[in-house]
Amino acid sequence: MNRLLAVAVPALLVAAGTANASIAFSFADPLPGTQFTNTQNGAGAGLGRLVWDSNAQLSFLVDGTGEGLGSINFGNARMEFDFVLQPGFLAPNGDTIIPVTGTFTIYDFTGSVRTDILTGTATGGAFLRSGGTSVILLSDPTGFVYTAGPALTAWLPPSVNLINPQEAVFTMTDLEVAGGLPLLGAGGSVRSFVANSSFSGNSAIPTPGALALLGVGGLVATRRRR
Repeated sequence: MNRLLAVAVPALLVAAGTANASIAFSFADPLPGTQFTNTQNGAGAGLGRLVWDSNAQLSFLVDGTGEGLGSINFGNARMEFDFVLQPGFLAPNGDTIIPVTGTFTIYDFTGSVRTDILTGTATGGAFLRSGGTSVILLSDPTGFVYTAGPALTAWLPPSVNLINPQEAVFTMTDLEVAGGLPLLGAGGSVRSFVANSSFSGNSAIPTPGALALLGVGGLVATRRRR
């Protein structure tokens, strides 16, 4: 029996690890005006500070329809965003690459009461400008993780957490650098700018089948210890 358990338990855990679903997050560019503001040297010498206008009302969609979870739209959401833009550089193809770190939290503001929906924490990531297109790219391999807030946890099935793979993309439009200058200044510091942005992202979640397999694996392991 012990030999059988030694084979069965790892197999169950492997099956559980591969049986994951995913949910998607998004909001469109809120109107009117710009929402992103970067301040050159705002986070220290050579470091830009990129923040978001938390007064901008968002329609934040959480979509799990592909996994049978349905969807939920938070029509009175807001975002708190605070990133540091490291000195950037030009790639051989002419693209601008800027390392980034920071956090953002999207929250429901119904009734003027804040209830967090989703927090993203980035210990690494990149701001990429290619031609006239600018994006912030974040994913778990570069040091990005989502944390579900109370509003999202209440919508998710019981005991379901957000797991890897995870990613987030902020797509900027109408980026205007102060004085019409190039984005990068001396030493690669990012000049002050304003921009609009939309957002999309996704996170894996365990499927009910994966949770069941993990439960069975734990039960079998417990019986083995007895």
